[in-house]
Amino acid sequence: MASIVSDGVSNFARLLADANAEALSGSTVTALGRDEQPILNGVPYRVFRQSIDLCERRREGIFFSGPDLAREVAGLLHAKMPVGGLALDPTCGIGDLLLAYAEHLPIEATLEATVDSWGRQLAGIEKRAELAAMARARLVVLARARGRFVEPVARIDGCFPAIIVGNMFEESERIAQADGLLFNPPFGQTSDHTVSDWGTGQLSASALCLDSLVAKRAPAAPIAAVLPEVLRCGTRYARFRTRLADAGLGGHFASRGRFDAWTNVDVFTTLLESGVSYLWQLPAIVSATVGNRFTVRVGSVVPHRHADEGRWYRFACAKTVPAWSTGFVPETGRRFQGTTHVPPFVVVRRTSSPGDRKRAVGAIILGDSPVAVENHLIVLTPNDGRFESCAELLAVLARDATTDYLNRVIRCRHLTTSSVMGIPWVATDE
Repeated sequence: MASIVSDGVSNFARLLADANAEALSGSTVTALGRDEQPILNGVPYRVFRQSIDLCERRREGIFFSGPDLAREVAGLLHAKMPVGGLALDPTCGIGDLLLAYAEHLPIEATLEATVDSWGRQLAGIEKRAELAAMARARLVVLARARGRFVEPVARIDGCFPAIIVGNMFEESERIAQADGLLFNPPFGQTSDHTVSDWGTGQLSASALCLDSLVAKRAPAAPIAAVLPEVLRCGTRYARFRTRLADAGLGGHFASRGRFDAWTNVDVFTTLLESGVSYLWQLPAIVSATVGNRFTVRVGSVVPHRHADEGRWYRFACAKTVPAWSTGFVPETGRRFQGTTHVPPFVVVRRTSSPGDRKRAVGAIILGDSPVAVENHLIVLTPNDGRFESCAELLAVLARDATTDYLNRVIRCRHLTTSSVMGIPWVATDE
């Protein structure tokens, strides 16, 4: 961990000492299940969160899975694992995913035998020694709680030897030995990378970690993961998704909303497997979509980038177009040299969050001359050129079913052209 001096750090150190004491002696755990035992539930994360400044946690990507997400991810992987296979978490933190996976492992006759058996099936990599130590201690406490064991353990350091202090980018051989992978990577952005073939500049640390993991894993090893939604539906990660598909990986997904109350990132869970032909796609709902009837593009005007020069046009922007207008004629104008659009057409606000009452907020643009459109709006031009088609589209956009569809397809806080094109075209009187 970075050099952080606070009372909180000593609080986490004290909690780690308590966890080790409980693991060694088992004096307080035998009557408690995992969700009742403080060392096993959310207390370690809560103490660590109170210990470390939020900016530091964001910079380091220190956000732990929690029991609900962890159990879902662990269940996905366990269903695909061979008996006795090795599950590895390359960014294991305090061990939430490993604990959830250990809930599926059998209890042996003694605590020592159980810990030894689990130790051959659980592996982890963690950059911070105190977090790796907490993961090992918690696993011993879980073994005690599940088996109701009371015998002492000589030392924690010898337990779970495959949980090591290290960096996943430097552990190729260890990752390649795993039969399956549990994965909750950091969610922050970083420019500290050498990637050029699928992205440049600031990139998601999750994408970089997953890219490295895919390259290092055994070819048949599945990856059960919780990932930020931007990887699944963000436009700038289209080449990254192609890279995964080209590597022969595919799988379903389930959107899980905001990661937790302290992490403003929407996430999804997935099981990536070799030989699966689809990657993070929903089954087709209907054959008729908005994209069948409309040409869908992002507005071309970037106000702070494009000079106010060229021919004069009426100008539509997100701040001036009223929501759900059935006939807005822009009154303001500007000079522009790029692509314009001939009314009638519909614009949809790109800014759109999963918590919004309506995801696709639209308006019909009218007028007798071309209109320049800001890039914060998506432009939908009817293939038949009719106002009536625009009015029908506005009704489709307002349907609760459209919001439900978009909430399944795109959890990012903006809409993409592909997500809008895929909106099912269902008549409003059906």
